Amino acid sequence: MFGVLKRVAGAAAKEVQADYSGNRDYLEAVCAACALVAYADGQIEDAERAKVVRVLTGHASLGKMYDQRTIEQTAETMFKRAGDRSGRQALANELDDIRSRPNAGQMADDIYLIADDVAHADGELEPAEVEVLKKIAGRLGVDTSKFEF
Repeated sequence: MFGVLKRVAGAAAKEVQADYSGNRDYLEAVCAACALVAYADGQIEDAERAKVVRVLTGHASLGKMYDQRTIEQTAETMFKRAGDRSGRQALANELDDIRSRPNAGQMADDIYLIADDVAHADGELEPAEVEVLKKIAGRLGVDTSKFEF
C-alpha cells in the first residue's frame, strides 16, 4: 500500500517539476516581484535579501529546481534593476513572462505569496509595500481574497 502511495506521490511531483523545470521565467518573475516589494521604500534591506533566498530555497518547487547559488544570483540581478524607474519597469515586465505557462495561475499565486512574505521580512508592512503588492496582484491576475492566512 505504501509503495503505491509513494509511486503516485513521486509521479505527481515529477509532473509538477516537469511543468516548472527549465523554466527560468518562473524564477526570474519571483525574484522580480521580490525586488519590487523590497525596493518599495527606496532601499533593499539585508533582512529582505536574506528572506528572499530563505523563502525560495525552502519553496516546494523552486527549492528543488534551482540550487541556492542560482537563486542568489538571479535575486541579486533583479535587486540591481530595482534602483531606477526603467529597471523597475523591466522587473514588472518579468512578471508577464509566466502568463503563457501551463501552470500560470499557480505560478502567479506563488509569486504573489512569496513577495508578500518578503514584504513582511522586517515585521512591518509599509504602505508603499502594500501598493506594490496590489500592483503585482493586478498584473498577475491574482485574487488576493482567496488567501485567508
